Amino acid sequence: IEHARGEFEVVAREERRTLEVAGLAFTGRIDRMDRLVDGAAAGGHVLIDYKSGRATPRDWLDERPDDPQLPLYAIAAKEDIAGVAFARIKTGEMRFMGLAREDALLPQVKAASPWHGLLTDWRRELDVLGREFAEGVVRVDPKRELKTCRHCDLQPLCRVHERIAALEDDGEGEDE
Repeated sequence: IEHARGEFEVVAREERRTLEVAGLAFTGRIDRMDRLVDGAAAGGHVLIDYKSGRATPRDWLDERPDDPQLPLYAIAAKEDIAGVAFARIKTGEMRFMGLAREDALLPQVKAASPWHGLLTDWRRELDVLGREFAEGVVRVDPKRELKTCRHCDLQPLCRVHERIAALEDDGEGEDE
């Protein structure tokens, strides 16, 4: 898979970074960062996170993104980030899954258009989440309605499950 890529240089492995969002500082460790050497994105960098289990970049595209580690690294980086991707390292299923400034920066990774708009959205969403966390906001607001509630151990204490279930019985809160 790496041989199908354009020329690149690995510039960081397991690099510890301080990440700041909404006035909060986190310590993270970037699995890998490559500097792109050729093509239109020359000089840009790609952040790569190794995964053997389930991971999908679609989880980054909604409000309150799931598994926001790579988006957080991307918005906090001093480097010009041209792409973020999971590197699936499961035997028989090896591939890159991610988003990039342009098509084919990594094999099978499509462009997210507009790239700078995506980074702006991530910055805004992660700033809101960080600010709410710092302020102690704990409102009950299941992201995926009954899908979330089905796996929650707090149903006996929470009325949200009852409200959503009543809507579903009326056909208004249909689950995907």
